[in-house]
Amino acid sequence: MATFPIPDTGQITCYNDYGDKITCPQPGQEFYGQDASYTINPPSYTKLDTNGNPMPDSATSWTMVKDNVTNLIWEVKTDDGSIHDRDNEYNWQNAQDVFIASLNNTRFGGYSEWRVPTIKELAYILNYGTYTPAIDMAYFPNTKLSYYWSSTTNTNNTDYAWGIDFSIGYDGHYNHKSGSYYVRAVRGRQANNSFVDNGNGTVTDTSTSLMWQKATAPGEYTWIEALSYCESLTIAEYSDWRLPTIKELRSIVEYDAYDPAIDTRYFPDTLPFYYWSSTTNVHSASRKWYIHFSYGYGSYYFNESGSYYVRAVRGG
Repeated sequence: MATFPIPDTGQITCYNDYGDKITCPQPGQEFYGQDASYTINPPSYTKLDTNGNPMPDSATSWTMVKDNVTNLIWEVKTDDGSIHDRDNEYNWQNAQDVFIASLNNTRFGGYSEWRVPTIKELAYILNYGTYTPAIDMAYFPNTKLSYYWSSTTNTNNTDYAWGIDFSIGYDGHYNHKSGSYYVRAVRGRQANNSFVDNGNGTVTDTSTSLMWQKATAPGEYTWIEALSYCESLTIAEYSDWRLPTIKELRSIVEYDAYDPAIDTRYFPDTLPFYYWSSTTNVHSASRKWYIHFSYGYGSYYFNESGSYYVRAVRGG
């Protein structure tokens, strides 16, 4: 089975609990294990011309971008009044029936398999090391500081759909489908979780090559305690556990479920509450990104001393 690696978040700066920049710690030191302590599947993009041919990074005009980690191909927005113009907005249905249909009818880039990305795919191109916008503008110019539609419906209320706000990077599940937002097309293989219970307290997602702690860690933890817990954890003779990044943690959300938004066949004790990620918010680094497993939304929390839940990960 082909894997679908999860790109690194792009966060390369280390912070303490209060949002102060610090020299990235070494193993065993306080705050080791935060996002910037690890670089796994670093972001890598290739500019493509109108026929899908690779172009040098120095190119000043390009049509599409290939994500070299996920192999997804993304549309590049323009400022020319065309179907690709950055200012074009659509309601959720028209994003598919008008915008995507137009790209496929004209075989944009030589293909007719363009689609609206899932919420997970859309979040994969977020860059959590920057904001306004939270994306690499060297490859994704003309990105608006607002919501972009995903194809993922809010299971709890199907009048709404998920989107990503590219100003800072949080997602939203209460965007009414009749509202007007932006959309960026994608094509390529769509990943689906493929979990295997290893029978030893771990679960492997063969689609991402990540191994997860099956059980929620006992108790609740502050962020620094969560980092320390994961770094010192040993399960099934593995000792290289860590606190997951926000992209990794989002990868196990089950958007067809809620309370909790996860596959409870493999993660049966998951609570519909906050789970820490290792990712700090570059906009306000005292805030740490989390996933709330009631519905699966990802945001950041101000209270650096708050105590929340933890599930460790390894591999990738």
